[in-house]
This record gives sequence, C-alpha cells and structure tokens, in this order.
Amino acid sequence: MQSHRKRHSDTIRLGFVPLVDCASIAVAYETGLFQKRGLNVELMREPGWATIRDKMAYGELEAVHAPVGLAFALNWGLGVLKHPCSTGYLLNSNGDAITISKSLHDEGIVDPESLAHRLKTTRQERPFTFGVPHLFSTHHFLLLQWLRPAGILANHHIDIAVLPPSLMTSCLAAGNIDGYCVGEPFNTMAVREGSGVILAESADLSPMHPEKALIVSDDFNALEHETHLEMIRAIDEAAVLCETHDGREQAVEILSQPHYLGIEPGLIRSSLFAGEDSEVSSESFHIFSHPDVNRPDADKANWLVAQMRNAGLLNLVNTKAGPPLSHIFREDLFDEAMSSLTPAS
Repeated sequence: MQSHRKRHSDTIRLGFVPLVDCASIAVAYETGLFQKRGLNVELMREPGWATIRDKMAYGELEAVHAPVGLAFALNWGLGVLKHPCSTGYLLNSNGDAITISKSLHDEGIVDPESLAHRLKTTRQERPFTFGVPHLFSTHHFLLLQWLRPAGILANHHIDIAVLPPSLMTSCLAAGNIDGYCVGEPFNTMAVREGSGVILAESADLSPMHPEKALIVSDDFNALEHETHLEMIRAIDEAAVLCETHDGREQAVEILSQPHYLGIEPGLIRSSLFAGEDSEVSSESFHIFSHPDVNRPDADKANWLVAQMRNAGLLNLVNTKAGPPLSHIFREDLFDEAMSSLTPAS
C-alpha cells in the first residue's frame, strides 16, 4: 500500500553500529560515493542494536545497518513496536566469532564437548553465561548451533545475555560473562588484551551466512524509491572496493577514526587481512561483495526463519499474519538497483 506520509527533510538518516562490517557504508560516505549520486546521507552512530531497532520503529532513522533478523522482528512486532520495513541489499557474509575467557581456556575448555563435560562435573556459583548482541542476530543462532551437538541448551544449561557489541570485551574481562559470539573487532580485542581466546569462526560454522542488511522503512522506499535505489548502488560500489587490497586498507583508515570505531588500526586490519598477524584464520572472514552475498533471496529468508524457530523465538508468532517473506527480503529491489547500475559520475 502506498504511504502518504511526507518527510520533512531530504537528509537520509542512516544508523550504524561501530563494527568492522559497517565498512561498505563508511567507505561509501567517506569516499563521496553517496554525494556523487546526489544523496544527502547523515551517518548516525548508535551504541547497539536495541537503539537501532527502536529508532527505526519510531521513525528516527530512514535506513539502518542491522542484523538480518531485525527486519523480521520489526515487521512482526517482536520486542518492539511493529514497523513495516524491508531490505533490498545484504551488506556482508560471515564476520563473527565465538570467544571464551582466557581463564576457562586455560582450564581446558576448548570446544563445546569440553564445556559440556565441565557443566556436568563442576558446580558453578552462577550459570555459565554467553553474550550475544541481539536475539534476532545471526550471532545468537550461530552460538546455539555451536553448542547444540554437545547437548548444551540455552536457558537450561547456560544463560544468554544480550549486550551491545562494545561491552562484550570489558564484560568478559570483568568475569561478568564467560564467552560471547560477536562481530569484529571485539574478538580480536579480547585476544590482544589477554582476556579471551577465539574458539570458532562463523565462516567455518555456517559458510556464507547472511550477516548484516541495509534495512529501510517501507515509508522511505515508497516516498523516495529512486533515492533508495541510488543508496543501494552507492553501497554496492563501496562493497566492491572493500574486496580489493587497497579498498580494505582504505577501510582500515576510515574505521579507525573516532566517528566510527575509534580504535588502533591494527585491531581492524587483523580481521580484514587474515594471515600471520591476524587473530582470525579464515581468508573469507569478511565478504562484502559476491554474487551469493548481497542478494536478499528466498533461500536466505527461509534459512533465517528456520534459525528463529530453532531458537524458540517464533513459538507464539503467526508469521502468516504478517507480510510474506518476499516483502521483507526484497529481491526485486536488489534486481532493480543492479539492473541499471552505473558508476557514479
């Protein structure tokens, strides 16, 4: 249904959380790709996904960098005011890791099986607790997938705590949590600070899994459809750049600035350039541009819904009462944007 809501400004407020996987958005902004396409984009740095979710729901942002599952939660009103939105472009694949405390690793916990043995044989003062950034994020689903073969069930054998990504490392170091699944640079940061050890990478757990999406409100797409398509094209151009060596070096320099991650460049370079000096091992740890990555197709949507069901997030939800999956994952918008993709002048 066509929206009749009018926007009061030509500024596109694009929210992001400071993580390495916001690279294509940051590069598009800092290299002038948005401006070259006539877009007036204002990047809004947010502390975590709860803020991104709420600001999208209440119309304070037109577009967001967000976990792919958040589009479903917003459309179905799960934990937030129901807000029609969709994605026509997936920003990246992979990019996450599971990290546990150095002290637990030193005690012999190196995989889910050794953790399961510890749970059965040792009484804890408090339950083992793992952090995830959002219940509808792939981090949550990947953590459950990693634990499940060892018979470890969330909220039965361990607790799951939802924390902003930026607090993961400090909470691990303080002993408030025992591990987490999160994006970079917060796995590398824990290793270099001596508080954590990486046990698994998402590129190995679920290769090429969808990770973050460019989510926009349906109002914005209806009112400024061509503007939305131009935003997708600008970000796609930046994503292609982020698959080159020079582009990744540029991303390291940009993301280290205070408005983005504001950290030492080496922490960012570690996951963008897997190798001898990196804490991650997979050469495909971050994938920003690939024919199978950016398209929001039905297979990815169905995979996400299956993960949500496995996590128990849809037990009381009639998904058929909401929009069809093809109205949330907009493959048609992706095709429209890409069909007339030309370099910015």
